[in-house]
Amino acid sequence: MRRRGAKAGALALALLVLGSAAIAGAAAVIQQGNLRITLLAQISPYRLPRIGTAPIAVFIAGHVGTVDGSVPPQLEKMTIKVNRHGRLDSTGLPVCSLPQIQPGSTSRALADCPGSLIGAGRFWASIVLPDQRPYPTRGRLLIFNGREGGKPVIYAHIYTTNPFSTSFVITFAIHHIAHGTYGTELSASLPQALGTWGFVDRIKLTLRRKYTYRGQQRSYFNAGCPAAKGTRGAAFPLAQANFSFAGGKQVQLTETKSCGVKE
Repeated sequence: MRRRGAKAGALALALLVLGSAAIAGAAAVIQQGNLRITLLAQISPYRLPRIGTAPIAVFIAGHVGTVDGSVPPQLEKMTIKVNRHGRLDSTGLPVCSLPQIQPGSTSRALADCPGSLIGAGRFWASIVLPDQRPYPTRGRLLIFNGREGGKPVIYAHIYTTNPFSTSFVITFAIHHIAHGTYGTELSASLPQALGTWGFVDRIKLTLRRKYTYRGQQRSYFNAGCPAAKGTRGAAFPLAQANFSFAGGKQVQLTETKSCGVKE
């Protein structure tokens, strides 16, 4: 069978994904030969503090495809760098362990880790079986606050019932970046997570989580607007995604957004 396939940190998981209060903007598209990648990452609300941060929601949509409709090369590794003006705060938020959600259905994952959920959406994928044409499937995608080896991670739980009930977890390691535009790097190995089953080629996802800890209202996702003094807004690179495909192909995509200053 072939393979296809806590403390404050930076705003997490800005890959792959709003109204008068939201940031408007078209999707970023990059094409290399027959390979085409589309990414839309938006945040809400549009107006944010010039100093400090406020709770936000992150909306992500991503698609990996080809111009001629053929099967794309296997996406082997994904690395995402997120602007340091986005902040992640998991202080007091329950932590989910991998055995609680894998293997398991969407309902089991939600039952075992309800307090750790930080995002949800859907995925579309292709099943690749020997000597057969790939065929599509789809299912639920849940995002959990996790921990491995004493370090914070993000679990992306994938579950489908077609052609049979199957679940996978993609683990995003989180690394701090000391200097520069970006404050956190997230990385994941997709073949390690998906094995020989197939490949995910499209997702739609909303990341949002508010909670109470020790009587205080907190938010997992927070951000500020990096506007200079005397200005009413700013444009900034929200995230930079690097994709590594089978065969050595490397693709980099930067999603730039704008924000307004909240008085």
